[in-house]
Amino acid sequence: MHARVRAHDEVVDGTVEDISRSGMLFTAPHRARLGDTAEIELELSGEQLRIVAEVVRIVEGPGAGLGLRFVGQTDRTRRPLANFIMHCHATR
Repeated sequence: MHARVRAHDEVVDGTVEDISRSGMLFTAPHRARLGDTAEIELELSGEQLRIVAEVVRIVEGPGAGLGLRFVGQTDRTRRPLANFIMHCHATR
């Protein structure tokens, strides 16, 4: 799925490779550092979500990307994310 990540006044479009209730793996070229705060824009089931995350892992080389841990979630983001994940598991 497509996602957009903003960190350090840089906006990067990329792909969500893996997602859970607590975070995601985002692949795209980036200049983020461990501990950086990022804002993620996702579209899940037709609903636009903005989630704040912390960079907890950096993947270098081919398939470069970021491991992001969601922080400060509200019901507005938590519930649609959980519903999307449950739907993905149910259709496997």
